[in-house]
Amino acid sequence: MEIIVLVGILIAVFMGEILYYRMHALDELSLKVDFSKNVADFGEKIELIEVVENRKKLPLPFIILKFETPREIKFFDEVNATTSDFIYREDMLTMKAFSKHTRRIKAKCSKRGYYVFPRVGITTSDLFLIERFTKEFDNDSHLIVLPELVRTNIIDILVSVTLSEMQCRRTLLTDPFSLSGIREYGPNDPMKSINWKASAKTGDLMVNQNASTCTQKVHIFLNLENYNPKGSTSLLEKAISLTYTYLIELSQLGIQASLYTNGIDILTGNPVVSENDPGSPEKRGIMLAGIDLKTPVIPFAEIFEKYVSSTDQSDFILIISPQFSDSFRMFLADIKTIRPSLLWLMPCYKTSPEVHPEPEIESSYLRWEEVGYD
Repeated sequence: MEIIVLVGILIAVFMGEILYYRMHALDELSLKVDFSKNVADFGEKIELIEVVENRKKLPLPFIILKFETPREIKFFDEVNATTSDFIYREDMLTMKAFSKHTRRIKAKCSKRGYYVFPRVGITTSDLFLIERFTKEFDNDSHLIVLPELVRTNIIDILVSVTLSEMQCRRTLLTDPFSLSGIREYGPNDPMKSINWKASAKTGDLMVNQNASTCTQKVHIFLNLENYNPKGSTSLLEKAISLTYTYLIELSQLGIQASLYTNGIDILTGNPVVSENDPGSPEKRGIMLAGIDLKTPVIPFAEIFEKYVSSTDQSDFILIISPQFSDSFRMFLADIKTIRPSLLWLMPCYKTSPEVHPEPEIESSYLRWEEVGYD
């Protein structure tokens, strides 16, 4: 009889424990998965931070933290990770009553883009490990990885061409109220232009250099249309990286630049355009990082014709485009006749077909060859 009573008590405790955990195991439980920073450079090492908190008196024998993260975020520790379309990661721990756990996992940003966690969840159990309970949590964390910086001499060539074009078209008139710098005195300089304070500091005669009455700008048109039948994106990524690097160089030189692309922003669904924006290069980099190459682009001719009318005839126009179809080259030839200060830069591979531009644009065509293939 006593054994029957004992068994009955054990069954009651067992069932009561399961019922209680079923009702309260997931109460006052929170999970937050975040990045150590929201904007990172390409190739930068960051940390992914897991924070789970049990704010109740009920202990949890084990917790499995589950989340998905894009494959472009490379973890240095992949012990508890599996890879398919996403990286699926599971980390196990024990949570006491009123406890908090924080874990930092090092990762590397291996590709430009805007990244979020599609799913974040917790699985736990009762004390006897009989029944499991799962809950998913909202998680608004995101990471923006800026485009890769181009480390080749193409940028030096591009900047040199830009400065040359702008210098050739600059007006000879100067603005006496606008100072662009100080230089050494020349035999043809008037005495009134001497900067006596600068001369005293250097020990040589220095004169004020006035700026041009016409402040020229650079307008970058980035074409992200498909360049081969396979719909490859590797050269499009290189074009985005080149655009970002060029914008940084122009900013360091104090040259104003506008950016127009037919690429679509992953959040707004609109083309990425930055007209006459004096913002920092990082701000432009964030815009370029948000381009979703999986979304069909707007025809380049449509974007170009919409915005070119707002530019001045003396401004320099750079078109960056891996696309080199016959119709595209004919379009550039037509534009070149009315906008002579124009350059087409074509990112390509050394194995890419040779392009024979139309006579109108032959002198304004620059091929940038990279190692690799599609």
